[in-house]
Amino acid sequence: MKKTLLILAALLCCCFALKAQDFTYNGLNYHVTGTNPPTVTLTGHTEDFTAQDLVIPSTVTYGDTAYSVTSIGYMAFSGCSGLTGSLTIPNSVTSIDTDAFYKCTNLTGSLTIPNSVTSIGISAFDNCSGFNGSLTIGNAVTSIGQLAFSKCSGF
Repeated sequence: MKKTLLILAALLCCCFALKAQDFTYNGLNYHVTGTNPPTVTLTGHTEDFTAQDLVIPSTVTYGDTAYSVTSIGYMAFSGCSGLTGSLTIPNSVTSIDTDAFYKCTNLTGSLTIPNSVTSIGISAFDNCSGFNGSLTIGNAVTSIGQLAFSKCSGF
């Protein structure tokens, strides 16, 4: 019986520790991916999130820790109609995951993928028809997934 309770207590502690690895900062959701150095993936946004211009921060602070934003996660902004302006990706980001901005049709302006990014996932910007400027892809990109920029117009 004591062994069972001990195992149950350990499992509960693990669950609380895992939950603490997700947090929200300024309407954007993050998942801790590393502690030394402290890094996070931007995983999405709050339900009421809107931004005329989306500037993804290079660092976010949660508690006493400053985390570097190193990736934009799977479907982070997929179908997000609340994004109605330009998009700025910081030099801290190294990857943009599958469907990250899929069907974000209200994004405008130019898009620059910084030199820090090495991979762009499948359909990352698929169906983003609102852009009305140029597309610049940094020189560190070694992988661009299928349909990453399919049905994009305005570039």
